Amino acid sequence: MRKLLGGFTALFGLAVTLFGGWMLVRGPFFGGPALEAVPMVAALTAFLVGVVIFFRGLVRWAGVGARI
Repeated sequence: MRKLLGGFTALFGLAVTLFGGWMLVRGPFFGGPALEAVPMVAALTAFLVGVVIFFRGLVRWAGVGARI
């Protein structure tokens, strides 16, 4: 059950990271306007939080540090 929860957590973190990264690069790199300051900070925060959640889930899925 822990592996399943860790896998779902990692997938959720990956989705949040991809969404935050897409919001950051969609304007300047895909020909659109750049985000304003507050939405850019929110997208960067989502990206960073997504990375943390992804690795938290990945570590839980892999069982690193688990007592066996």
